[in-house]
Amino acid sequence: MTKRRLPIGGVQVFSELRRDYDVYVDKTRHVYEMASRYKTVFLARPRRFGKSLLCSTIASLFRAERELFEGLAIAGTDWEWKVHPIIHIGFGHGDFTDNGVEALNIIIERELDSVCDTYGISVKKTGDISDLFVRVITELAQKIAMPVIIIDEYDNPLLNTIDQPELNKKLREKLKGFYSVIKQYGEHIRFAFITGVTKFAQVSVFSGMNQPQDISMMAEYCDICGVTQEELENAFAPEIDSYAEIYGGREKYLDKLRGFYNGYCFTKDKISVYNTYGLLNHFENSADFTPYWSMSGVPSFLLKYFEMKGVDIVKIEEARMEAGRFSDYRDNTITLYPLLYQAGYLTISDYDENTGFYNLNYPNTEVRKTLAGFLADNYSNAQNILDESPSVELINALQNGDVDEFMNTLKWYLQTVDYSLSSKITEFYVEFAVSNIINMLGLRCVNEVHTANGRMDSVIHTGEYIYIIEFKVDKPIENALRQIKRKNYALIFAKEGKKIVKVGVIFNREIRNILEWGVDEG
Repeated sequence: MTKRRLPIGGVQVFSELRRDYDVYVDKTRHVYEMASRYKTVFLARPRRFGKSLLCSTIASLFRAERELFEGLAIAGTDWEWKVHPIIHIGFGHGDFTDNGVEALNIIIERELDSVCDTYGISVKKTGDISDLFVRVITELAQKIAMPVIIIDEYDNPLLNTIDQPELNKKLREKLKGFYSVIKQYGEHIRFAFITGVTKFAQVSVFSGMNQPQDISMMAEYCDICGVTQEELENAFAPEIDSYAEIYGGREKYLDKLRGFYNGYCFTKDKISVYNTYGLLNHFENSADFTPYWSMSGVPSFLLKYFEMKGVDIVKIEEARMEAGRFSDYRDNTITLYPLLYQAGYLTISDYDENTGFYNLNYPNTEVRKTLAGFLADNYSNAQNILDESPSVELINALQNGDVDEFMNTLKWYLQTVDYSLSSKITEFYVEFAVSNIINMLGLRCVNEVHTANGRMDSVIHTGEYIYIIEFKVDKPIENALRQIKRKNYALIFAKEGKKIVKVGVIFNREIRNILEWGVDEG
């Protein structure tokens, strides 16, 4: 196959993508619907999920660059191809940690000056940035047409200074006045589109009347960013056909792609998408399964939050959260689970209609592996040991069903784990240490798996095997094996078509490691 030109490197300009690259996953149906139905729209998505490209697509649409949309879904609609001036402000690359308010003023003034130059208008530069914003909007509306406002990464100034409360407060006050213009002068605006990672209630655009329509968790817009399974198989058919044989055929390859890059769900309807950034880099690099999205770095605001709050992040598996907690942040109420969800490290795994609670979990192997590595950097030196060891032996042991080899190798790894963070060694901390190591190897280990009869400590999925592991601390091995059998944990995997291996493991506090293990042959 002759390699197609894929938009690698974060191509965020719609016109460039359409003219210079071979692949575009058509999202214009969604753009048409929201721009036709709503006045102001807000969308929250994690970084590198295509928000900036979506902003550029909207800008091209309202510039009536019709030739760029030929062959796309919107070309078959009744869209009125009328030219509107665009005010497009992006805060994603600003650094607000030092002179935050000054940096904010510079970014806004520079963009508004550019708008004036582009459309040949002149406005007085007295007052603050909110006054200037008003003048530009009204002048454009009177002399040209109602403008379209696009604000990309609106919340970056606030997230960037999350660990600087005084500066954060000053920026929030400045942004309140700026964003209030969108609400107060809505009659002069054709359409406004705002993106970000989080939703801050105290930013005036989200308070009072005339709030933006938040489409972040609406089922009809759940795939406005990202790639669905159908889109993957259609848009990337040449790449899939080319690389499928490497992984044992089309279906096995698709299953591996799904497990590694899919799984992001932004609605209770369980419609999941792939992260486009990871997919594109995977195909560009000859189908190499590497955590490209998460390798691009943990968001600085997340690191600052961990540092500021002293968070115990070992309990994130199977988090639960009610609907109102996903956004609407107020002073000092940003908490770990919503932030991990908004940052893309957790996603919706289930929804309980009766209680209104969402279950959250890692979206896929890529994120699970990377976050496990991040945890290891902060909670143990296991990553360094893995880097220096023949870890392939541990993977082979699991894939071959060799429990003794697996456990002996695991004992050696666990000898390196630093338990100083915990006041005492518990079954939970043992689960964490084991799952951390397995996930860093790129395999899937899930803790605290719920069944009708109880809760399994850890479940490892690999190759032809599923391992059910019950940990006990300073207790007889029979206790662990008896619990697995009595609660019939293996039943929920009966239809998986894989061999179920049930393992009891005893951890000893004195030696701070595995003492013994056993396999239930029943």
